[in-house]
Amino acid sequence: MVLPNTEGRRELDSAENKVAALTELLRGAERIVRILSDELEPALFDHPDIAAELSRLARQGRQCEVRILLKNSQHLTRRSHRIGNLHRRLTSSVQIRKPTRLPDNFSANYVLIDDCGVYFMPMEDDKFCFLNPSDRPLVKHFSLQFDDMWARAVQDPELRVMPL
Repeated sequence: MVLPNTEGRRELDSAENKVAALTELLRGAERIVRILSDELEPALFDHPDIAAELSRLARQGRQCEVRILLKNSQHLTRRSHRIGNLHRRLTSSVQIRKPTRLPDNFSANYVLIDDCGVYFMPMEDDKFCFLNPSDRPLVKHFSLQFDDMWARAVQDPELRVMPL
């Protein structure tokens, strides 16, 4: 396991700080955003600023994409969710898959920005979320993990887009 870089790292505690920090990090995205999440928690991900930044990246060009590994899609299917709406509108550049297996040492959800930025959400209540706009070793470690899970992931039948 690669240890997080402490230089440039900011710990986040309140919901407002988390949304503002993730929005700021997403503003710097130029090519790819990778999101691993249990359920795209509405308090964080169903925010207009977050959706706007993901939409901006997805519309930037063919090489730009948002990849989301989502364990539970209930928040996207049972009510309106900005990320779900974005996925339905931009299916080729905002892709959502369901992981078929998680690594043995799985300990957190995260958002990876290009090759350097990370927003880390530990699954233990006693640990803080943190972000670091420049932690290349940690992002590389999680990108390899994410890309392996992505290659094995399947489309979630609950999120299948039906033609009109």
